[in-house]
Amino acid sequence: MADALSDHDVHATPEQTRPKTAGKRCDVEIRHQHGDRYYTAVECKIGQNSIQKGAAVKDAQRWLKNADCWNAISLCYPADLSQDEPITPRRRIAASADLLMARVNQSGVVGNWRQGDLSDLAKLADDVGANETYRVTDILRRAIIEASDLIDTATAKDLAGALELPWAPARSGIDKRPPRIACLIIANMALLQNRMRSEGIRIPELDTLIDIRAARNRQMALSDNWKRIRSVDYAPVVDPALAVLHLLPADQHTHNLLGILIESVLDCVPYIRGLQLDHAGPLYHGLLETAKHDGSYYTSTSTSVLLAELAMPPDWSCIKDRWADADRLVNLKICDPSCGTGTLLMATARTLEQRFRQAGGDEEDLPALHLGLIEDVLYGLDINQHAIHLAASMLTLSAPGIDYNRMHLYSMQHGVNANGEVRAGSLDILVDDATYIPELAPPEIQQQRAVATGYREDTPDLNGRCDLVIMNPPFTRNDIRNRHLPPAVRRQVQKHEIQLAKSTPVRAHQDAIDQTTIGTFFTPIADILLDKNRGSLAIVKPFTACTNASGQSERNLLTDPSRFHLELVVTSHDNRRINFSENTDVHESLIIARRAGSAAKSNRRTAFVSLAENPQSASEAHFLAEAIQAALKGDRSALAHYGTIAWRPTKQLRERPWNATCFYDQSLAEAFDVLLDNTSLVPLGRVARVEPEGRRVRDAFQKADTRQNPDMRALWTHKSGRQTSMRTTSDEFLVSKGGRERYTNHLWQKRGNLLLANRVWLNLTHTPAVYLDQPALGSAFVPVTPVATDAEQASKAWCVWLNSTFGILAYLNFRQKKLTYPHFSLDGLRSLPVPRPRSCDLPTLVAAFDELADRALRPLPEIHSDPVRRSLDEAVVRAVPGLPRGLAPRLRQGISLEPSVTNEKEPFRLT
Repeated sequence: MADALSDHDVHATPEQTRPKTAGKRCDVEIRHQHGDRYYTAVECKIGQNSIQKGAAVKDAQRWLKNADCWNAISLCYPADLSQDEPITPRRRIAASADLLMARVNQSGVVGNWRQGDLSDLAKLADDVGANETYRVTDILRRAIIEASDLIDTATAKDLAGALELPWAPARSGIDKRPPRIACLIIANMALLQNRMRSEGIRIPELDTLIDIRAARNRQMALSDNWKRIRSVDYAPVVDPALAVLHLLPADQHTHNLLGILIESVLDCVPYIRGLQLDHAGPLYHGLLETAKHDGSYYTSTSTSVLLAELAMPPDWSCIKDRWADADRLVNLKICDPSCGTGTLLMATARTLEQRFRQAGGDEEDLPALHLGLIEDVLYGLDINQHAIHLAASMLTLSAPGIDYNRMHLYSMQHGVNANGEVRAGSLDILVDDATYIPELAPPEIQQQRAVATGYREDTPDLNGRCDLVIMNPPFTRNDIRNRHLPPAVRRQVQKHEIQLAKSTPVRAHQDAIDQTTIGTFFTPIADILLDKNRGSLAIVKPFTACTNASGQSERNLLTDPSRFHLELVVTSHDNRRINFSENTDVHESLIIARRAGSAAKSNRRTAFVSLAENPQSASEAHFLAEAIQAALKGDRSALAHYGTIAWRPTKQLRERPWNATCFYDQSLAEAFDVLLDNTSLVPLGRVARVEPEGRRVRDAFQKADTRQNPDMRALWTHKSGRQTSMRTTSDEFLVSKGGRERYTNHLWQKRGNLLLANRVWLNLTHTPAVYLDQPALGSAFVPVTPVATDAEQASKAWCVWLNSTFGILAYLNFRQKKLTYPHFSLDGLRSLPVPRPRSCDLPTLVAAFDELADRALRPLPEIHSDPVRRSLDEAVVRAVPGLPRGLAPRLRQGISLEPSVTNEKEPFRLT
C-alpha cells in the first residue's frame, strides 16, 4: 500500500517497529511532505463486512491520541485480495477501484464509507489544513473563555469602546463579548509573533513565547515585541492588539490571563504551519453573538470549501486548461464584499492552490503562488474594522512574508465619518457606474484600506473586473442591522441606503433591492463587480430568498439571460445540519451563477441539488463538490451518497418561486408545477381577502379570561393536539388594548370562518387550514374572506382543498425561514392555488366537508396511511378538472418521506 501510494505523489511509510521502544507504528503513515512531523494514520483490514470495518475504525482511533497524528483513516481491502493471483499485491492494490475507506474521529466515521482507488485515498488524507484549523479553534476557544473571565467590568466597557462593539451588560453587570474578542485579538497576535520568530521573517530580536511566559511582566514583554513588529510593518494587525493590551490594567489578573492565552498559543503551534482555513471566524462569531443583530453569519469551514470548489471547478471558464500556470492564477481578481474574518477568502486560496497542484504545477512555485494570491488576487470588504483586523491576521498567518501595501482588505465606512459624510459600507458601490478613474474617485467611494502603516484612503478598483464574487452577505432587516449606531446617525444611514436603492442607475438593480432587507443589496453589487463576459457568482442565501414573493426581482436578476446563467442551487435537507452558516437556525442554499456570455442560450438549465447529508468537514465537502461536478456532467453515482439532483429550464424559473429548493424528492416540486399550470385553479389572493396577519392582532388585542362585550374571539395558538380536524372553535376571548379601540374595530371587521396557519411544525401538524362556524381572528392563523362568491360555500370547499394532499403540496411550496418549521407570509398565503369557483364543482367539496369536518386527520408524516386524507383527495379529484387520478397516492407517499416533513435526524435509509 505504502509503495503504491508513491505513484500519487504521496510520501507513505509502512508499519515498522520503533527502534527504541519496540512499539509498532500504524499500518501506513501518510505525510504531507517528506520529513514532516505530522501524519495521517491509515489502518487496514482485509474484508469489508461490518466486523472488519469496525475493527479498522477502532484501530485508527487509537492513533488520534498521538499528538503527531492529525488525521486517521480506516481502509478495508476486498476479501479476495490475499488469494493467489498472477499479479503482485502492489499491482493489485494500484489497480483496485474497490477499496473501502472512511475518515474517522473519536466518535466514529466522519461522513460516509466510500469505495474508490488510491487517488481517493490520497485526497482523503490531504486534509491537513482543515484538521489544523479545527484543533486551533478548539484550543483557543477554551482559553479565551477562561482568560476573559479575569477582565473586570470597567475594563470590559473600555474594550467595547475601543473595538466599536456593542455594550449590553447582563445581570452580572458585564458584557462578556468585548473581553472575549479582545482575548482573541491578543491570541492571534501572539500566534503571528511566534510564526515570525520561528521562520525568521523580517523582524529581528523577537522573544520566544516561552520566554514571555516566564517574564515577570508579560504585558510589557508582549508590548515591546509587538512594537518591534509594528516598526517594520503589519499595522492593521498590530495596532488593535496593542490597543487592547494597553487597556488591560497592569495587575496580576492581566498577568494571569496573558499566561492562559500564551499557553494556548503554544499548544496551537504544532498545527499552525499548514494553516489553510480560517480558525478565527467560528471563534469571532461564536464569542461575539451579534449575528442576530447585524445579520453577519460565519460561513462554516466545510461550506467555505464546498462553495469555493463549486465556484471554481476544474473546467472553470476563467482558467480553462491553465491551472498549472501560476502567472495566470495571480492575475485573477476575486472579491468578497462582506468578508468578515476572511473565511471564504482563505478557502478560495486553498482551492486555487489545490487546482494548481492537481494540474501538475511545480511544487517549488507554491510559496510564491500563495503569496501572490494573498497580495494580488483576494479582495475583502467589510464594515467591521475588527473583522478586517482578524481577516488580516488569518492571511498573515498563512503568509507571514506578506507586503501589506499590496494586500486588498478594505474597512468600508458605515455611519457618518469625520467629514460628516454618510456611508453605507459596501452598499456605496451601487453609486458607481465603473467609469471613474481610480486616482480621481468621487469621495463617496473612498474607503479605508489596510496597509503597512495602518489604514489609508483608497478605492477598491474592482467594478467590472472580478473573475469571482464569493460571499455570505448579511441577511436581516436594515433597522436591526443599524441599531448599534446612535439614533441620529442611524436615521441618516437608513435614509442614505434608501437613496442608494433608488438612485442606482440600473433598473434591474433597483427592482432587486428590498430596501428593508440588507441581503438584497449584494446581488446587484456582485453584478457591478463581475467581469461582464466571464465572471462567476457564488453566494450563501437563506433558502427563503429562493421562494418568497418579495425576492422575485432578485431571482429575476439571477436568471436574466443577458446577465447570468443560473447554474446550480444547493439546499440542505439534512435535519442535523440545515444551514451552511454557523449561529443561525434557518435553512440555507448555495447559489452558483455564471456570466451568460456573448451569446445567451435559451435552452440552458439550472441544477437543483438537495442534500440528505450536509458535510461537516473540509474533506467531505471536497468529495461532495466533486460529486456535484460529476452529476452536472451526467454521472450521479457519487452524488447518490449525499442527495438528489434535478434540472429545471432556466426560463421556467423567471417570475416563479424556485420551489425545487423546498423538496428532497424533486418529483413533488414537479407536481406543483403541474398545479400552477392548471387553469381550474387560481391564486387565493385573487378571489379572497387574506388578512390581517397575526402580529397586527397581537398589537391591538390582548387575551381576556372571560367573554367580553362585544364578544370578540380568536384562534390564538396552533396546538397540534387540539387542531386535528377541519372544524374547530376559538380558543381565546379578546379585549382591546388601551387606546386601540378604533384599530381593533377595524381589524374585527376582517374576521373569517376559514383560517390558515402562518407557522407550523410540519411533523406535528394535522390541519394547516381550519373552519370555524363563528368567524374569528387569529394570532398563529390568518382569516380568509371570499369575495364575489358564496362565502360559506367557498370557505368550506377551500378548507377541504387545503387539507387534501394537493393543498398540503401547495403549502409546502411556499415555505419561508425553515423548511421544518415554516413561516408563511401574507404574500405566500395569497399565492396558494385554490379551486376557481366558476371552474370547479364546489358543492362536491362542500359535501366532503360536511361529511368529514369533525373526523381527525393524522399528522403529515402519516399522510400516506390517513383514510380521511384519502377521502378528501378523492373528492378533490372529482371536483377539480385536470388533476391526474393516479397522482394523489404518489404524492401522499412522497410527502410522508420528506426529511423536512418528518423532521427525523437521520437521513432516510433502506434497512
